[in-house]
Amino acid sequence: MLRVLIVDDQQFVRDALRSFLSAQEPGWQLSEAANGNEALELLRNATPDVVVLDIVMEGMNGVVAARAIRQIAPGTKIIFISSHYTTGDASVITRLMGAEAFIQKAETGRLLIPTIKRLLEGAGQPA
Repeated sequence: MLRVLIVDDQQFVRDALRSFLSAQEPGWQLSEAANGNEALELLRNATPDVVVLDIVMEGMNGVVAARAIRQIAPGTKIIFISSHYTTGDASVITRLMGAEAFIQKAETGRLLIPTIKRLLEGAGQPA
C-alpha cells in the first residue's frame, strides 16, 4: 500500500488533496501535517513513500523540511507544491533540495497522481 504524506499549512488545501487522492486512488494510505514540524513528527513514526510538500508555510517551511526529510527518510520521494513560485523558480529549489518534482498548486489535479506514479516506477515501486 502506497503511503502519501500531505504537508500544507492551509487546511482547505490538505482537505482538497486528501479528497482528490482518496477518490482517485482509494488504496493509498494518506496522512497530513500542517507544517514541517508536524511532518517530521509523523515521519519518525512511519515513513511515507511520497511527501507532497508545500514550499511556503508558517513555522518550518518546505525547504527546511525537505532537508530534514532527506536526513530521516532518504528513500522518500518529495514533490514540492506551491502557488507562490513559478515552475522555473521552483526547479532551482527542487534540484538544490533533492526533491524529485515540483507542481504548481493549480495543476495538482492534473499532474499529482501521474507524477507520483512516475516517481515510484522510476524507483522500482508499484504505485
